[in-house]
Amino acid sequence: MSMRYDQERKRIICRWEEPTKVVMNKKEGVIKRSRMITVKVNDNGKLNSKDIRRHGKHPMFPYINRFNKMLNSIECFPQCQNEYKCAVCGMEHDVSPHFDTKRQSIIWLCRDHLNDSPKVVD
Repeated sequence: MSMRYDQERKRIICRWEEPTKVVMNKKEGVIKRSRMITVKVNDNGKLNSKDIRRHGKHPMFPYINRFNKMLNSIECFPQCQNEYKCAVCGMEHDVSPHFDTKRQSIIWLCRDHLNDSPKVVD
């Protein structure tokens, strides 16, 4: 699982992989299927009620809700005002918050290092 807040689109984006059985030419196999949920965040920092109704019972939604509360605690809405640096290269502009699952905290990454976003490895 990886999770980040897209400040331009004002959405929390949660991605994960899940095993899926497939059958090709009568042979069974398992692939890792990439899945994603996006939840809109209002200017006041609250999750969109329509998205809450749509995704509220999904097993990933508590993580999204927790990440949103963490962003609210650092006053990241409507726009993150403080100067943050990329955790990889130290760039100060055009960075976005990502949820670090190992440390259970927020890290900041620039566009060049989006692929370095922390992930849970199964």
